Order: sequence, then structure tokens, then C-alpha cells
Amino acid sequence: MKVMAVLGSPIKDGNSGILAQKFLDKAVAAGAATSSFFLEGMNYKGCKACGGCKSGSDKCVIKDDLAEVLDEMHKSDIIVYATPNYFGDVSGQFKLFLDRTFSLLTPSFMSGPKKSRLAMGKKLVFILSQGAPEQAFTDILTRYAHLRDYFEFAEFHPIHAGNLMENGAVKNRPELLAKVEKLAEQLTKS
Repeated sequence: MKVMAVLGSPIKDGNSGILAQKFLDKAVAAGAATSSFFLEGMNYKGCKACGGCKSGSDKCVIKDDLAEVLDEMHKSDIIVYATPNYFGDVSGQFKLFLDRTFSLLTPSFMSGPKKSRLAMGKKLVFILSQGAPEQAFTDILTRYAHLRDYFEFAEFHPIHAGNLMENGAVKNRPELLAKVEKLAEQLTKS
């Protein structure tokens, strides 16, 4: 089994990243191979809407650091997205990455029988951390739940972690850490 994480926080050890690492650690303990991509440390741009991935190429034609991340998505059984809530949405770093995943959709994704170039059966874990309580900004996870359908993920597991005002505050939230570990254990067994 292969598990990858895409870390969207500009803070290397931010709360969303800590939760993602907890997931990866548990996956390693279960025997999975893991990889992690810290977007802030990478050189990449957003989608240019050039259409190259829909005519002439089956992958994004932009040559930058995201090429490896997008390729790794094909190889992974479980994909973990981790991002903070910045101003009512995912971080800018994460949104640029997410726009580039458009290249993973088939040219006929709107009307054809197969929407995604990814293999069937992959699982998506979406970790969202924020300073506000979990009851606030629930629309973010609802908005990105469509990723399950677009990319034909077999499962979509949102984790909404609120009341985390300071960097590293999640380390003092054993219930959140346990929730992530339990999910990792569950997904790496099946």
C-alpha cells in the first residue's frame, strides 16, 4: 500500500501538517510506504487553462515541481490533502495545486463514462484545520466533497479540526490526534 500527503500550509509544522504526519506515521506502522509534499517549499504555478492536458497529452504540460506530485497520485492508494482554512477557504498554496489536478481528468470528464485518469479505488482524506470552531466554515469541506465524484475516489474522509489558533496547538488535542490515527489504521487495513 502507498500513501501520499499534500501539505498546503505555508508553515512546515502547522496544525494541518501535524495531523497529516500523524496519519502517515500510523500508515507506516501498518506497513505502508509513504511520501509527503510540502507545497510551500516547491516551485510551481497554477493551471493556465491551456488545454494541453486534454489535447495532445494525458498529463499536465507545465514542467515544474508539481509534475512529481501529480505522478505520485497515480501510484498512491490513499491521498491525504492537508490545508489550513485561510480567510474562509483552503490556502493559496493548496488551491494552486488543486487547480493543476484538472490534468487528472479525462478530456470527456463532463459527459463520458470515465471522468478520472486515476485508477479506481483510491481513497481521499481531506484534513482542514482552522482557528475557528469546527461548526464554522463547514462549507469548505462541503465544497470540496465534489472531488470524490470528479476523481472517482472510492472513499472521501473529511477531518475538520477547529479551535487551533496557535501553531502546534493540535498537539494538545489528543482526541483529534486519535481520530486521525484511527482513520489511518482503518484505511490501511482495508
